[in-house]
Amino acid sequence: MDARVTGDGGLTRWDSADIGRLLLEWFPRKVTLERSEWSGALATLHCWVDFLAATRRGDVRDLDALHAVIDRSAPEFQVRMTDERNYGLAKFWMTRMIEHDVDIADEDAVRGFLRAVQVGEIDYDQDVLGEIMGRRALEGEADLVLPEFEEHDPGPLPPALVPPEGELASLAESAIAVARFRTLVAWVGAGRALTTTKRLRVADARELALLLGVDAPYLERARSSADLPEVSLLVAWARAARLVRVVKGRLLAVKSAAGLLDRPLDLWWRAFEAFGELGPEVCAPASRYEGPSLLAQVLPEVALDLWLSLYTAGGTPVPVELLAGSIREMMSALLGFGIGGPLVGIREMMWRRDLAAVLAALQTVGAVELTVSADAQERDKIIELSGDDDPDLTLARLTPLGLWGARRALRAEGFDAPSVAELAEAPLKRVCEVVEHCAPEVVESVLETWVASRDAKDAAAELAAFCVNGPSSAARLLAWAALEHTGMPGVDQARRLRSEGGVAGGMATEWLVSHGELAPEAAEQPEMLLALSENMAAMHDHGMLIEEMTGHPLHDQLGFVHAIASARHPDRIAMLTTISRDHPGHGIAAAADEALGGGLL
Repeated sequence: MDARVTGDGGLTRWDSADIGRLLLEWFPRKVTLERSEWSGALATLHCWVDFLAATRRGDVRDLDALHAVIDRSAPEFQVRMTDERNYGLAKFWMTRMIEHDVDIADEDAVRGFLRAVQVGEIDYDQDVLGEIMGRRALEGEADLVLPEFEEHDPGPLPPALVPPEGELASLAESAIAVARFRTLVAWVGAGRALTTTKRLRVADARELALLLGVDAPYLERARSSADLPEVSLLVAWARAARLVRVVKGRLLAVKSAAGLLDRPLDLWWRAFEAFGELGPEVCAPASRYEGPSLLAQVLPEVALDLWLSLYTAGGTPVPVELLAGSIREMMSALLGFGIGGPLVGIREMMWRRDLAAVLAALQTVGAVELTVSADAQERDKIIELSGDDDPDLTLARLTPLGLWGARRALRAEGFDAPSVAELAEAPLKRVCEVVEHCAPEVVESVLETWVASRDAKDAAAELAAFCVNGPSSAARLLAWAALEHTGMPGVDQARRLRSEGGVAGGMATEWLVSHGELAPEAAEQPEMLLALSENMAAMHDHGMLIEEMTGHPLHDQLGFVHAIASARHPDRIAMLTTISRDHPGHGIAAAADEALGGGLL
C-alpha cells in the first residue's frame, strides 16, 4: 500500500510491471526485513492480488499473470534484497544502526550514532554508500516537491541603519571578495585554457591559489581544480557575476565588466546578487561518496530566508540555531521530507554543514559577520531555543554592507522594506507601526529624521494629537519620544496637553519634568500615576508587563498594582487581568485579583 501511495496513488490498480517494480526496486530499496521474513512477503503479495481480484474496487486485468510475475521474480528478489547496493539511503543507515544495536526510537541514541558517523568512529562500506548516493543523484530522488503556499503579506519590514553610499563604497573596497575578483580578472588576462569539464587546469588552479593565498591545506594533494574549494568557488562566482566567461574552452574576462572593477560598490552588489546561483559550488560534496547537496538545490530560497531573518534583526547577532530552525522548516516543505526519524538526522548533519559553508561564503564577501558566543547566559538561551544540549554557538549578523544588500534584495522580491529617509515622508501612524519593535538607536534615527523633514511647529502639533489619539500606549510613547526633537514648539504642546488632563496630561507632566521644564514637586500624584500606568500599558502591549514587574522588588510590584488600579487608565482592567493570571508571585497575583474584584477599582 505504501508503495502505491508514494507512487501514482492507485491503491487497487496493479499490473505485472507494478509487481515487478515492487519486488525488485521498492522492497530492496526501502523495506528492512529479516531474511526469514522474505518468503512471507511473497506469500502476502499472492494473497493481496487474490483479494484485489475478488473485490469490486480492484482493478486486476490478468490475475494469473500477476501470480506468475511474483513467482518468476522470487529468485532475483532474494538476490536484490541481499545486495546493499540496491538499498535506499534510509535503509542503508537503518541497517547500520541495527548492526550497532542502536534503538531507533531513542532520539539521543540516534543522535549519538550520527555524531559517531561524522567523526569516523563507525565503519561502513564507502563504495556501497557512494553507489547509493550516485544513483539518488541520477534518478533525481531529491528533486523538488513544491507545495502550494498561501500568499502571506508580512507587512512592512523594520528599517535598518545603513551608512551613506560613500561609506558603503569604502566598505566594499575593503571586502576580501572584491579584491579577489579583481585579482582573478587580472590573472585571467588574455585567457586561460580549461579542461574538457570547463574547469581550470590543476597547475593554473594551484598558481591562482598561491596568488590569492587560499586553499593551502589542499595544494599538495590536489589532482584537479575541483580539489581546491576556494578557487573553484571564486571562479564559479565570477562567472555567475558575469566578470568572466567560457568561450571555446577558454576562460576569458568579460570586456563589458572592466569598468565595474573600478566601482567597488557596484562590483560588490553584482557578486551579492549572483550568490543564489552558486549552490553546487558553495555546498560542494565533501567526498566522492556524496550526492548533490539538498541545500544547494534550494539556495535561492535559503538565501532569501537568511536575508529576511538577519535583516529584521537590524544588525543584531542572531544564533545560527535560530536560522537553522527556519531553514529546516523551509527545506522540509520544499524537498518533501519530514522532520523526524534517523534519515532526517543524516540529512540534517549534511545540510547543517552546507549552511556553515553558505555563511562562510557570505562572510568572505563581507555581507555577514560570524562570531561565537562566549557568554554563559547566551549559551543557556541558545540551548533553550534549540532544544539541543550541545548547540552551535555561532552568531551571525549582517554587516552594514549586508544590510544594504539584503534590503535591496528583499525589495526586489516584493517586500516592503522602507529606508529611514522614506519613512521621513510617511504618515506618523505608519512610522510608529514600522519602528515599534526596532532597536532604540533605529527608533531614535527614524523619529529624528521624521521631525527634521517638517516644520517644527507642524511636527509638534501632529505629535501632540497622536499622543492623545494614538492607537496604543506603545505607539503613543513613540510620539512622546519624537516630541523632544521639536524644541520649544514641543514644550508648548506638552504644556497644553497637561492643562487638558487625562492620560495625555499625565504623560505631559512626566515629559515636562524629565526635560527640565517643570519642577518635580509641581507634579501631582494623580498625574504621575496616570503616566506610570501609560508606561506599564506600553509594556503590556509588547507582552512584557510581567517581565518588567518581576525585575523590581516585591514592594514596588505591589505599588504598581495599586497604581494601575487607582489610576483611571482605560487599559487598567486588561493589565490587572494579566497580572492576576500570569504573575508567578502569589501575593502580587492576589492583589491584582482583589483589585479586579472591586477592592481597589
